[in-house]
Amino acid sequence: MYIVAIAWIYVVMMVSFLQPSIFRGLTTFIGAGILPLALILFLVGTPQRRRNKVALVKNQDQSKSELPDDQQTAEGTEPKPVGNTGGVSKTV
Repeated sequence: MYIVAIAWIYVVMMVSFLQPSIFRGLTTFIGAGILPLALILFLVGTPQRRRNKVALVKNQDQSKSELPDDQQTAEGTEPKPVGNTGGVSKTV
């Protein structure tokens, strides 16, 4: 997929070199090369980013389930209050 992107940038760069002014060349390079290519690469990469996110969440859940209870509370889950403390929460 990246070879096609590199080839497209090369073709658009050659076309932009042939423009009569620098402004038109830059406009052609950005408008016909960079912006459409960035959009296409973003849309094509969305499924892979989604799979990576799901795998990351799955690995985090799996690693949390392997920890003892006292280490799980140290990683951000709130500890449970102990006993009746008269409205003041006392934690372990």
